[in-house]
Amino acid sequence: MKSINKLFNTVFSKSRNSDKLLEKSVTEQVNEVLKEKENLLIAEYNRKFIEHSNLTKSDFLARMNHEMLTPMNAIIGFAEVAKMSDNLDHIMLMIDKINESSSHMLEMLGNVLDVSDRCGSLTIVESQFVIKTMLKNVLKKIYPERKKKEQKLSIFFSQSIPETLIGDEKRISQVLFHLLINAIKFSPIQSRINLKLDIFDEENEVITLKIEVTDNGIGMSKEQQKDLFDIFEQGNGSKTRKYGGIGIGLPLSKRIANMMGGDIWAESEPGKGSKFTFICKVKKE
Repeated sequence: MKSINKLFNTVFSKSRNSDKLLEKSVTEQVNEVLKEKENLLIAEYNRKFIEHSNLTKSDFLARMNHEMLTPMNAIIGFAEVAKMSDNLDHIMLMIDKINESSSHMLEMLGNVLDVSDRCGSLTIVESQFVIKTMLKNVLKKIYPERKKKEQKLSIFFSQSIPETLIGDEKRISQVLFHLLINAIKFSPIQSRINLKLDIFDEENEVITLKIEVTDNGIGMSKEQQKDLFDIFEQGNGSKTRKYGGIGIGLPLSKRIANMMGGDIWAESEPGKGSKFTFICKVKKE
């Protein structure tokens, strides 16, 4: 009887071990198949991502080429006209135009350099500044474009904002400029743009500044808003070509906002305009 039990246990043990080996073998084979499928899916995703990336970069470079050539051609053209003129007033007018085009080109080059390195040569440098002076300087820069389209600008400036703040005046100006110039660009002639500056939050000596720019321009769909703050994207390629720009203003603004402890977002509907909100942290003097 003991021999039979021993034999039975031996056979059962071998059978159990065989089942375990079989189960392990099947599991390994299934894992290999799943891993192979996963690798194929990853490879396909990477291929499509690279393909899309190359297309968007090509489109970006084409736009940048066009946008850079426009002020460059203007500079050359105005210089040639000035050389042929004997009228001092006419020459001075051409010099003003050259200066305007040069400033526009310098602004674009600065933006390209700011986003050229993902790891970022982009830095935040804090110093004391008068916020109303910063605002006036930005408004002067956008005035020529706004005047061309005969647009009105309504400004609300909260009295709760301290006159003097500590933060990166240059970067805040940069974001504000991009938001206003976009509102001008994508809004119809004789339309109204609203600018609001207020306090979003306040804790001890740190203020979260809130800047809102609202327009009644062409607006955007939810789909267009998804890629709005991605580098090399600008809502819609056809609209970008129609209205100008190289599509780096908003991605750059997003980076600046994040680096200043804030954020930037958009609320928009096609045909009903857009509202952009930019928040960033500054300190009281």
